[in-house]
Amino acid sequence: MKKFLTGLAKFLAVVCAILFVITAVLALFLFNINQKLFDSSLYKNALSESNVYEKLPALVGRLLVSAATYNPCTENPVQCEEISPELHACYQEALGSDRLLALSSGQDAPTDVEKQKIQTCYDQVGQTGSPGEGGMPDFMQNFSDEDWAAIITTILPPDEMKTMVESVIDGTFAYLRGEVNQVTISLVELKARLAGPAGEELILQFLAAQPPCTPEELTRLLASTDTEEIILCSPPEELLPAIVPLLDVQLETALAGIPDEAVVLKPYVPDPAAGDKPFSGNPVATVRAVRLILGLTPILPLLFLAGVTLFGVRSLKGWMRWWGIPFLAAGIIGLGMGLVSTPLTTMFWNRFLLLRIPPILSAATNTGEKLFRAVAHGLVESIVLQALILIIVGLGAWIGSYFVKAKTATRETPQPS
Repeated sequence: MKKFLTGLAKFLAVVCAILFVITAVLALFLFNINQKLFDSSLYKNALSESNVYEKLPALVGRLLVSAATYNPCTENPVQCEEISPELHACYQEALGSDRLLALSSGQDAPTDVEKQKIQTCYDQVGQTGSPGEGGMPDFMQNFSDEDWAAIITTILPPDEMKTMVESVIDGTFAYLRGEVNQVTISLVELKARLAGPAGEELILQFLAAQPPCTPEELTRLLASTDTEEIILCSPPEELLPAIVPLLDVQLETALAGIPDEAVVLKPYVPDPAAGDKPFSGNPVATVRAVRLILGLTPILPLLFLAGVTLFGVRSLKGWMRWWGIPFLAAGIIGLGMGLVSTPLTTMFWNRFLLLRIPPILSAATNTGEKLFRAVAHGLVESIVLQALILIIVGLGAWIGSYFVKAKTATRETPQPS
């Protein structure tokens, strides 16, 4: 009977040790996700390390020029806003309903075979329609990406942009934690900057990007008052001293109408039907519930470790082995999964995220990839560090057990090799 109970205790200790390893590896990842992904410093560091603030003006400039010239009917004809019912029916028959939905929503780009089918439908049925009206005002479509980069840098230099973006990031996570009920961004410094020399420089950049003034536009521009509609064209350099003060006054009038702060996230108003419970649409309650669950994950491996101690440990030597080997195994597995995460991150970006970036945002893919990798690296870094700690503790305990004399006791159970 005693031998049976001893064997049963060892069996239960081994089961608890295996379950400890499994749950410890899961907790290693889930606990760090809770600590890191909901920490604003992870994203602020990723933005700084990727030099986003220095690159952003040129990047936004390319995106704005791309948005002004982008025609979805050329890049992806099924995304045209006005498609005749006959042509839509042809597309649906040639591509299938699910594939047509994916292409028309911009979730994916057509393959070469699909492009041929689309062209065949177009040749058979005819006009796809037009991409629709709207977009930027005409005077903004004259800007090149260099013009936009200069304008954005004038409005928001990298240091001020960093301050504003980090303020929004901090406010967003405070909102998700329920510490504030809305997220705002201060525009006071921006307005003060544009009311000074930066505003005049901005006006000169706007004028320089416009086509030369016609004689009629020049006459109207010189005769205009502060309250009249702005006439944007590029006047001769010798007339700028007479024209810029008029535009300065109009800029000041426009700035007076801008509030001192803008609301980024409004207070959440719960749906009376859904209530204010977690997973009912309330982002704050949902994030709190998810963080609570993730924060409790280390408890499970601790319970199994207690089981290992109860069923297997009968001496100091046994304790060092029963704890050391599972710690070492959990650390090795966690370290391996952490190191594998780097190529998996690249594969996830290339095979999943990259395919879902709309063509109009293609100019941002390189920066987006660097930012995504920086965030992933910040998360994996802490996982690898903690896995190494488990390895060191486990290996130290296991090796140290060979230097400890085993006490002979009637309750002692066989030790794991």
